[in-house]
Amino acid sequence: MEFDRRVQIRVRKHGTDKRGLGSGYLIAPRLVLTAAHVLDGRAGRDTLTVTRPDTGGQEFPACVRWQRMDETVDAALIEVADGRGWQTPESLSDLLTRPPQRFGLITGTRPQPVTLTGFPRMQKDPGDGRRLDEQLTGRITPGSGLLAGRYEISSTDPTLPADPATGPGSRWSGISGAALLADDGLGGDLLCGVVRRDRQARGGTRLTATPVSHLLADDTFRSLLTEHTGWEPALEPVEAAGLLTPAAFDRDLISPAALMRADAEAITFYGRDRELADLLSWCQGGPPALALRVLTGPGGQGKTRLARRLTDLLSHHSWVTGHLRSDLTDHDPPPDFTPLITALPLLIVVDYAETRPRLLRRLITDLHRSRHRVRLLLLARSDGEWRTDALSAAPAVRRQLASAPVTILAPLIPRSRPVQDRRTAFTRAACDLARLLPRIPSAPDHDWAALAAALQPPEDLSHPRYDNVLTLQLTALVTLLQHGPKPADTPPGTPAEEILLEHEGRFWEDSARAPAFKLNLPTTTLATAVAVAALCGATTSGAATHVLSTVPALAAGESVRTAAWLASLYPAEPDRYWGSLQPDRIAEYHASRTLANGGISLSSLLAAAAPEQQAQLMTVVTRAVIAHYNAERTADSERLLNILDVALETASLDYEAIRNVSAALPRRVRIIAPLALRLTDTLVQANQQLAAENPAIYEPGLARSLSHLGLQLSETGRWAEALNSERQAVKIFRRLAADNPAVHRPDLARSLSNLGFRWAETGDRGEALAAAEEAVKLYRRLAADNPAAHQPELALALSNLGMRLSEVDRWDEALNSERQAVVVYRLLTAGNPGVHEFDLAASLALLGTRLAQVGRRDEALNPAEEAVEIYRQLAADNPAAYRPPLAGSLTNLSNRLREVGRRGEALAAAEEAVKLYRQLATDAPLATHEPNFAASLSNLSVQLSETGHWAEALTAAEEAVKLYRRLAADYPAAHEWALFVSLSNLGDHLAQAGRQSEALTAKQQAAEVYRRLAVDSHK
Repeated sequence: MEFDRRVQIRVRKHGTDKRGLGSGYLIAPRLVLTAAHVLDGRAGRDTLTVTRPDTGGQEFPACVRWQRMDETVDAALIEVADGRGWQTPESLSDLLTRPPQRFGLITGTRPQPVTLTGFPRMQKDPGDGRRLDEQLTGRITPGSGLLAGRYEISSTDPTLPADPATGPGSRWSGISGAALLADDGLGGDLLCGVVRRDRQARGGTRLTATPVSHLLADDTFRSLLTEHTGWEPALEPVEAAGLLTPAAFDRDLISPAALMRADAEAITFYGRDRELADLLSWCQGGPPALALRVLTGPGGQGKTRLARRLTDLLSHHSWVTGHLRSDLTDHDPPPDFTPLITALPLLIVVDYAETRPRLLRRLITDLHRSRHRVRLLLLARSDGEWRTDALSAAPAVRRQLASAPVTILAPLIPRSRPVQDRRTAFTRAACDLARLLPRIPSAPDHDWAALAAALQPPEDLSHPRYDNVLTLQLTALVTLLQHGPKPADTPPGTPAEEILLEHEGRFWEDSARAPAFKLNLPTTTLATAVAVAALCGATTSGAATHVLSTVPALAAGESVRTAAWLASLYPAEPDRYWGSLQPDRIAEYHASRTLANGGISLSSLLAAAAPEQQAQLMTVVTRAVIAHYNAERTADSERLLNILDVALETASLDYEAIRNVSAALPRRVRIIAPLALRLTDTLVQANQQLAAENPAIYEPGLARSLSHLGLQLSETGRWAEALNSERQAVKIFRRLAADNPAVHRPDLARSLSNLGFRWAETGDRGEALAAAEEAVKLYRRLAADNPAAHQPELALALSNLGMRLSEVDRWDEALNSERQAVVVYRLLTAGNPGVHEFDLAASLALLGTRLAQVGRRDEALNPAEEAVEIYRQLAADNPAAYRPPLAGSLTNLSNRLREVGRRGEALAAAEEAVKLYRQLATDAPLATHEPNFAASLSNLSVQLSETGHWAEALTAAEEAVKLYRRLAADYPAAHEWALFVSLSNLGDHLAQAGRQSEALTAKQQAAEVYRRLAVDSHK
């Protein structure tokens, strides 16, 4: 409680010269919250005054701006007149960087301690008549007064009797309007009500209060508060405050980068109407039970701001909302989530969900106990094993996570909208940032507002990089700084992140030289220390000092002071020693730059890091790799991957760190496929050792890791090893499913479906078909018992079966199987596009191929075109993950267009596919893309030849044959047929070019391959 905010309110009573007195509490510099009945119906400045008794007895005229008095609410807002010498309380002097007041809602059923202070009659000084103050500590028992919509405060503390000379009535008369506050458990307070009346209990004290939740539900009340403070009020659960981040943070504007933090909310929230409506509908609709949803998108896409807006809106309507503290991790003892249990509707947001999958499962397990409406919104960079893996969770929790709808957050201002929308957003951001720049200690004095108003947006705002809203806003900030009096000396084309870090470096230098630290270190050493903090969180000063000891330029005695400097530089959440440079994307860029420049040895850092620090370190580096790739800085991403690869050669990694990082890795991102393979292989080796010692506990985990390893090996072109790994997984799952079918039959079905792919990759079509048929059989049974949990897997198994049937020329059956898969995927995508759009696109592309195989070429074109359209949208949002399937779908579309005689369009699609594959081949191991790249080249050669481009056709055919020779040498069963076709095509192109001798050689080689195929087929 802030004592300097307590005020006395005096009101002239109707028809008399007497004045009544009540209590109030300043919630803005000139805005007082009190009880409406204190006003006695008066509203004018000639009848109403406000006094701050701690600054003297001067009365200031005031007027009523809002009031409501009925059976539920008794509250008012009074505005003190401006310009009369009113002194703003010190605790309300900084509204730009500190929220003036947090508001709380009591959500549980257990008694809650509260405190209040005001000016009751029993504290009237008999000598001079002054009203002195009284503080009461009591408790609210939520079940008392609930039906009346009020709080009842009870206390057994002794109180003073009222002076009989002051007349009859309550000794608490005058306390009405006092603010009721609860402790948030972390040293702050939450205003949860305004005192209404004394119930004149016979023993002790019993007061009533209006819950502040009723006030925040009023649009006018909220608007007035926002008008006076610049902060929109939000409601926070009192009992769970220690588990959640505050709804309104202090804007700790210590450096330019701090303006970019999502929780600083320096830039006004706008847009996202469709997404908010969708999320509100999900929260308010459906059964009153636990429901989960996942929101994914790259760093800086706006996930956290959108979620904060959602929680604020719902809190105005008596929802219990909050964001789980980000410092609660898998490496800490699990907290007690009991305070979250409430009969009120509940929304909890979990950011960084992919980095704390076990804590997430514990939270879901505890929230399952609720019998009321609970919504859990999970924010993550991408979907992945963190959501779908069992991780020892109960079956109900596994099913709920696996079936959770996943939404990929689209750009705030997509390129389909006029570029003027981005220009407007740029100017809006610049103006908002200019308002706060004077608060940055290292920012020079300047008329930033005038500069922002005159600032011209960049000419290239239509570029895809501005799909990311943080990039646009970051560009607005650095453009402001670069046009200010102290621009950074950077060459044209420097990334915005780099420019901001140059400005941030000035802050590091100034703060390090402060008397508290006296760090006479070069800027490069300070920057390296900041990178270490970004890479490795720390729970204690010892852990922080230990990782800092790996910085070559830091002497032993300097590590302790540098750790303390970092802890003050970027303050941490309660259970952490230091925080990090923010926002995350800036920290990741800085850490990657430091590693690339050799400022620190990643090997040394991994060796010094504790298990939790190892996991954070690898996660940060992986995110930076993907961010560089998506920003078309492929050389930077490759350099960083090489550094990580070298470090992992000698690193001794903690088992839990490997598990956490592996689970958090995004799916379908080829650039990190080698890293995923290395981590999964290490995990398999560890699980093999554990399973040998305790098979009952560790065999399920071993089998799952073997199946994951098979997938990773396949994606890097090591198909024989992939097959071996999946066969081991199936063998274990067969045994486990025989003993416990309810738990392990889904695992067996999934592994069999994967095994079908692995057999096909190595060319054994009979075994591939048998595995696919068994998988479909199992999934049909599982989906019949639990459609929600197993329909997605049934659809995938049906699509896989279609491919296997096609490979043995059973085309009608293949078409029927793929049709069934598309039907299921359409239903699934309608309810959960984020999860199933990719699968629908893949199934549509295959459906087009199946239709073409049975001669229905006109019908085949529509699904092929739809598949490409879906992949284009996905690749626009996440190129690292979706460019490969887009390239494949373009090759497929090219064939469908050619079959219906649209050869010009067919050639364009084929050329685009090859162009994408060439790009991909430079960004990932060639083996990852070789089969598809070879197929696209072979297809392009045909399209070029048919459109009269014979020289180009010959070049493409020669390149395709070269790739197929290498593939067939390693895996003849899988690739000799394609080699035969490509050699035949090459012979045709050579003959067309008049190179008859070479054409004959190619045809002879094709015939030799065909003879081998015929012999193998006969066998």
